[in-house]
Amino acid sequence: MRIMFTVLPVTSHVMALAPPATALQSAGHQVRVVTHDHPGTVAAITGAGLTAVPLDGRIDLAAAVQETFANETLEGIARTTGVDPDDDNTWPMIRNYVVASYAFYYPATTESAGVTDEMVRFAQEWQPELVIWDPLFFPSPIAARSCGAAHARLLWGLDRFGWLRDQYTRGRRGRGASEPDLMAELMRPQLSRYGIEFGEDLIVGQWSIDPWPEVMRLPLDLDHLAMRPVPFNGATAVPGWLREVPERPRVCLTLGTSGRDLFGDNGISISEVFAMAAQLDIEMVATLNEAQLAGAGTIPENVRLTDYTPLNQLLPTCDAVIHLGGTGTWAAAIVHGVPQLLLPKTGSEYVDFARYTAAKGAGLVIEDEKPTVAALREGLLRLLGDPAFKEATTALHQEFTRIPSPVEIIPELESRTRRHRSR
Repeated sequence: MRIMFTVLPVTSHVMALAPPATALQSAGHQVRVVTHDHPGTVAAITGAGLTAVPLDGRIDLAAAVQETFANETLEGIARTTGVDPDDDNTWPMIRNYVVASYAFYYPATTESAGVTDEMVRFAQEWQPELVIWDPLFFPSPIAARSCGAAHARLLWGLDRFGWLRDQYTRGRRGRGASEPDLMAELMRPQLSRYGIEFGEDLIVGQWSIDPWPEVMRLPLDLDHLAMRPVPFNGATAVPGWLREVPERPRVCLTLGTSGRDLFGDNGISISEVFAMAAQLDIEMVATLNEAQLAGAGTIPENVRLTDYTPLNQLLPTCDAVIHLGGTGTWAAAIVHGVPQLLLPKTGSEYVDFARYTAAKGAGLVIEDEKPTVAALREGLLRLLGDPAFKEATTALHQEFTRIPSPVEIIPELESRTRRHRSR
């Protein structure tokens, strides 16, 4: 079976698709991964042992978001969901992240539809039977429809776009039958180029592959296929220092790959975290690049800097991890049994994952844009000193193991493909 994966040029999204893509490839299926022609993204795909298909159109995601801030149509979509614009977490996430992403690929004029044309052309030439797509890469279902392939979204976080569509539809119906579907109207100029009729599958897929426990899912009437999260962070040679048993409690500090790709600031004060580390008898391993270290000041003697070390290598040696709440780091910490000190960045779903972790007893959350050295110190000492956090993390990992792995869902993917294909 030929399977086309699609992914935005974001390293963390590539890491999320690598386990199911390599599982399918190892099972004998032909796999291609389509993305924008960004060298780092292409390198991450090929580094995972997968074949990349780079499209000519590049996109600056941060700049593209900025360009949508004055778009009245997008503002209307977001407000129809009923989200309070004063909600400093949910509103910017929905308005500036989810809704804005939808607009990237549905421009006012079809002359700028080059990436969609390229993807459609590749799909029609290669003829995949199944397209598994990044839930924010919206040319993907159009390409699937154009060649009669079955298609499903691969979620890497909570199903915020499914939730957006559900809430928007409810809000629009509440305003009366004459209220136009602005989301469908945005798509129609593009769809008409390929003779495709609008359908809900173009927004939420024919089904969705969901890597999170059912209890975490948003309340949606959508077809979700459960798949266990299997963390993948790339592969490198294990350095000598990492093969040695640490003499003191080891704490990982990471801002995640999304922090490097998408955010213009760290989200936390690195200098404050380092000041806290200097007060404790620990070894801190900080996976930060040069840009993230800007303004950090003096590096304490007990802090080891590394530009990048795969978490699957580092976390098994750690007693705690400090991070923003990104899903890749979050899942890796649970799989490797590491309690978490979460400093979630607002305007994202980091807050949701952080609060869930705290509710399960597997970590602590500091919801403060500028946590003090004292608060950081107190939180980390609690994690290191109370074995209940480790026990809760182990229990959460055991819950994960009851979810089918990427290998175990392959027969179901094959069956669904046969049912949903139109050729």
